[in-house]
Amino acid sequence: MEINLTVQDLNNGCAGLEGALVDIWHCDADGSYSEYGGMQMQSTDYITYHFLRGRQVTNADGLVNFISIFPGWYRGRAPHIHVHIYDASGKSLLVTQIAFPTEITETVYTTATDLYTNGEQDTYNDNDNVFRDGYEQELATLTGSVAEGYVLTHAIVVQA
Repeated sequence: MEINLTVQDLNNGCAGLEGALVDIWHCDADGSYSEYGGMQMQSTDYITYHFLRGRQVTNADGLVNFISIFPGWYRGRAPHIHVHIYDASGKSLLVTQIAFPTEITETVYTTATDLYTNGEQDTYNDNDNVFRDGYEQELATLTGSVAEGYVLTHAIVVQA
């Protein structure tokens, strides 16, 4: 999956924010995170492993681009990507999550069963505790297919 994120500055007419550090992370196809585990929420211990995490600095248009996999899911959460955005001096501007369209997650998890072995997700955006208050601003646009891969596009507005 290609991930294209644009960071926009609300204080500058939503123009792209250059020089922002974008930190992303998400779980693997089985619903496990690196740098985490060995406890009730995730029994697989990946504390000493580092995967499906990345950091980039936005270009002049506020854009960063990552190559990753389509995230899996785990009990009690809809599929998502975590995002933390910092300004050029390292000040935290926003911690958020990116939601996925349900029709695409259902297609991935029921079609690519050799990779995504958890089956159909048990939690959707509408009943996810994090997205329960609304996820319209967090919902990504995805194009592509299971066979060809997906491209995720999303804009995130911050006050820099």
